Amino acid sequence: MVPRANDKDRNLVGSEAFDGELKGPWRDARGRKVLDIDGDEVGTLEELYVYEDVPAVHLLEVAGASRRFLIPVDAVTAVGEDGVSIEQSKDAVLGSPEFGPKDAPGPEASCAVYDYYGYPDPLALGEG
Repeated sequence: MVPRANDKDRNLVGSEAFDGELKGPWRDARGRKVLDIDGDEVGTLEELYVYEDVPAVHLLEVAGASRRFLIPVDAVTAVGEDGVSIEQSKDAVLGSPEFGPKDAPGPEASCAVYDYYGYPDPLALGEG
């Protein structure tokens, strides 16, 4: 099981630790290839980090050839039998912050990943 990361009222947990049920294509997405905007393979989807209180995927953990990294769910354009397609280039993904998969990502890691890819982080909305 993957430990939780605390964030005020919303916790992220790994999909195996999630008490709810993932809906639609996310249910069987782990283990699929992650494909960049050009269809090139970036890595393999190892884990989904979801909000503990709702069945919403927030971050994807991807294992590449030499390291692991996180991708915001906002970057996903399609989830199918061929893989998980994202709207980023392989170079952009490989240049993203490295992720050590010992714990579920905390608020700082989530913000860093969302900032890197240029998306607003839903975990950070409403803070302050």
